[in-house]
Amino acid sequence: MNGDHARRFTELLASARPDLVFTHWPIDTHLDHQVASLLTFRAALALRHAFPVFFFEVNAGDQTRGFVPAIFVDISTVRETKKRALVAHSSQNGEAIYRQHHEPMESFRGREAGCVAAEAFARLSQPLGELPVEG
Repeated sequence: MNGDHARRFTELLASARPDLVFTHWPIDTHLDHQVASLLTFRAALALRHAFPVFFFEVNAGDQTRGFVPAIFVDISTVRETKKRALVAHSSQNGEAIYRQHHEPMESFRGREAGCVAAEAFARLSQPLGELPVEG
């Protein structure tokens, strides 16, 4: 990632005018996840928090580290749809990834939320004052 990448991603989000944006939790062992999170964070700063940013976890405990969610969404009724979507991502061996990582995460977060299955999120808080964005 460099300044040009950050600028282009910021321009993309500015033109899309999203209501909200989901991105990877930044403390992650996968470089692509780190970069996606950082690009989103920098765009949010540059656009003066024009949209809320919600972080999600991936393979908690393996890739995602230090994630403390505050928001839980009950996915019990759409769990099978999510599984089919992940399995359709054939280049990633979706069946194994779902069974080894997503299913246990969904069940664990569901127990925390008091339902069968849930996904968890942390929201990037809005700053009290503006910080300069450099670079």
